[in-house]
Amino acid sequence: MFAKNPISEKLNAKQMPLGMQVFTGHPAIIEVLGLTGFDFIMIDTEHSPNNARQMEDQIRAAENVGLFTFVRVSRHDDDSEIHRALEAGAGGVFLPLIKSAADIQRAADAAFFPPKGHRGVCPAFRAVRYNWAGFDEYAQWNNAETLLVPMIERAEAVDNIEEICAHPDVKILVFAPGDLAYSLGEASGMMRGPRIQAAYAKVMEAAKRHGVHVMGGPVLDPTPEACRKAANDGISIMCLGLDTLAFRKYCENTVKALNEGVAGTEFTRPAAPPSGFK
Repeated sequence: MFAKNPISEKLNAKQMPLGMQVFTGHPAIIEVLGLTGFDFIMIDTEHSPNNARQMEDQIRAAENVGLFTFVRVSRHDDDSEIHRALEAGAGGVFLPLIKSAADIQRAADAAFFPPKGHRGVCPAFRAVRYNWAGFDEYAQWNNAETLLVPMIERAEAVDNIEEICAHPDVKILVFAPGDLAYSLGEASGMMRGPRIQAAYAKVMEAAKRHGVHVMGGPVLDPTPEACRKAANDGISIMCLGLDTLAFRKYCENTVKALNEGVAGTEFTRPAAPPSGFK
């Protein structure tokens, strides 16, 4: 009844999974991603208004086009949010603002059923197919296949990266330069500053030593050259783009194309607003 985790299967086969962060939560956007070659989505509930009820329909849309679903909960230490994401049918949970292996263990206790964790038993939710008879099979599958993905967003996480990578439930981590650059005092510089570069090297080295896959890549500008560099750096899972910002970039490029195209004709266009990208 319950399939193997396809992200783990791809990684074991030396395939590079591709995903996008979903903030709008619109099923049409999710379907387009599945129809164009993406492998997974990350439904955001930390910075967007997506809620538990909407999440179920978003995951249904993802499953309909063969997409694996991660959910980023708003707090790594909120048991209820982790329960709702997994019960809606997510196959993995992004854990924001992790600082230590103890934070991961707290999330693991919420995600896994006894004896591995302390998650409560209930057969009346979507992921178990509303099925008490098959609950034991679901619990075993959940404990074996669910992915907990710590997000390296704080300086403390970089300091503790060895213990984080050594945690037995950490198979994948996210290097998150946006929050981490702020935590390191480099504001919205993303990967530009010396501190974030040093942190990147430290995280990549620790992950390699412990056999942990790193998710990342050129999220805002995925050129072939930038993707190749990320792969050469050791990134093995690409999460490229946020649906809202990807659409903004398309809109900016469309306005620019028209403005440049009509220049010198009988038509005029107002100047484009400032770009939202650095």
